[in-house]
Amino acid sequence: MNALRRFLGKSLVLGMILAAPALLAQTNEDCLDCHDDPELTTERQGREVSVYVNFNILKKSVHSEHECIDCHEDASDDHPERLAAVNCGSCHDDAMAQFEAGIHGQALKRGDIYAPTCKECHGTHNIIPPSDPASRTFKMNIPVLCGKCHREGAPVARTYNISEHNILENYTQSIHGEGLFKKGLMVSATCNDCHSNHLILPHTNPKSSISMNNIANTCMVCHARIEEVHTKVIRGELWEKEPGAIPACTDCHPPHKVNRQNIVAQIADRACLRCHSKLDIHRVENGDTASVYIDKKTLGNSVHRDIPCVKCHSDVSTHLSRPCSTAGRVDCSNCHSEVANLYFDSGHGQ
Repeated sequence: MNALRRFLGKSLVLGMILAAPALLAQTNEDCLDCHDDPELTTERQGREVSVYVNFNILKKSVHSEHECIDCHEDASDDHPERLAAVNCGSCHDDAMAQFEAGIHGQALKRGDIYAPTCKECHGTHNIIPPSDPASRTFKMNIPVLCGKCHREGAPVARTYNISEHNILENYTQSIHGEGLFKKGLMVSATCNDCHSNHLILPHTNPKSSISMNNIANTCMVCHARIEEVHTKVIRGELWEKEPGAIPACTDCHPPHKVNRQNIVAQIADRACLRCHSKLDIHRVENGDTASVYIDKKTLGNSVHRDIPCVKCHSDVSTHLSRPCSTAGRVDCSNCHSEVANLYFDSGHGQ
């Protein structure tokens, strides 16, 4: 009997010891004893900053059911003036792993002063679901959110050698920006639809959602059956047999300023004729020299005057320094399939 009493007594003491941290842990009410004061401030890097927490805002956030110490793990009744940075990865481990592997996470690891953390995009005590129009990550707010760093003239745009310029301006005026802002089409692509949410990689990375080899799959999330839509521009079999031989989507539709008329206005008139309207332009094949000069007047009077060059010369690769270096014979059957079939069935075609 005495042994049983001793066992129960020890168990009670052990239970009290184990339960002590939970019993003594800070509650939200404890934290608000100080942080409910709108005038509460601290000093950071020589500047006075507010550490006031508006509990009404916190109650409307996605973390409303959590205790302060769930995120601020080192907060205690007598905590240091500066707490450790919140580790969002303790709950959001998948998102954190993707972020750390991406361009923003790598910049943070290097100690870049403009590298964003979770709070720059999602907020702190005011994080609300992306389905809420007031959320920073609501679809229509994403361009402005990303534009805080990536708009022309912003510190990031001035500091880093980013190949794209006027990103926010171009997007706003593009077919995607027009669809989102002017027509309210929530299916319109915005920054994270193309670049992804957390695993953001440069286009030079083969794993990037916007790399040359992946951009078609990214575009096809919204633009289904693009191989059929572009059948008059790119021969259908190339999509499966020689995917590297066809232009990437962004070769014809420049990123951020995607426009319906881009192929006609830029590829045909501005790109091709810039070289091919020169009298002395030629090519050498099997030791023979042949002119590849195009007379603008003759082209303007032909039945094909309204047809872009790339609709016939579909195997040019505009991402190359010499786009036409991959050009082969024109396949007229892309447009004239009935005539081509009659020809191939004829004696001449045989």
